[in-house]
Amino acid sequence: MGTSISFGKRLVVHVSILLLLLVGARVMWADFSAFPSMETWSMILGYLSFILIGLTLLIGPLQSWFPARWTTVSLSIRRDIGIWAGITGLLHVVLVLVLFQGEPRLMIIHDNRFDKADGWLGLFFLASSDPTMWPSPNWTLSGVANYLGLLAFFIMLALLLTSSSRAEKWLGGSSWKRLHLANPWLFVIVLFHGLIYIQSIKGQPHSFSDMLVFAVLIWMVRSFSFIRRAFFRKR
Repeated sequence: MGTSISFGKRLVVHVSILLLLLVGARVMWADFSAFPSMETWSMILGYLSFILIGLTLLIGPLQSWFPARWTTVSLSIRRDIGIWAGITGLLHVVLVLVLFQGEPRLMIIHDNRFDKADGWLGLFFLASSDPTMWPSPNWTLSGVANYLGLLAFFIMLALLLTSSSRAEKWLGGSSWKRLHLANPWLFVIVLFHGLIYIQSIKGQPHSFSDMLVFAVLIWMVRSFSFIRRAFFRKR
């Protein structure tokens, strides 16, 4: 589909994204200094992944404002940003599973007081008082947030594994495009995952505005671009 650029230019893009992520992590670190370092990394990576997913949703609408010759470059940059969104998101999930499985335990400020299953299964199941019974699903607010996070994980993994020209050719253009149309849904799922997480588990330095302002900005830009595109097509 003509969305590839030279290896050297893509390398520059990847290095630039990595440097920006490191700067972002450094800036955010002070706000999470009260938490254990591994947990701090898990939260920061989660936030960075959310931001990167949002940026992939902005590049398409903003592309209509630029000359057509920039299309190849912008789509390639969007793909590379998406790759890093997947990497940071998967690292976030891995660190959460490690933290919940061993030490240090996650630092919970506001938690539903229920007996959870042992290890990382406690993210999704509640322990039964009868040892012969299977654990029951965790439908507390934190449990719902974890299920949304699990759903986001599988969507993100699918998008990450198919973020290459080879995968696009193997799946076929139409199938590949239908799969990657899940990206806006991934953003919404991660948004609700984060909002429920803030409400049911964590206190400061988290706040609703951290995520809602960014989400509203994405919605406004995409809506305005859609209306503008529809108006010019009608004309």
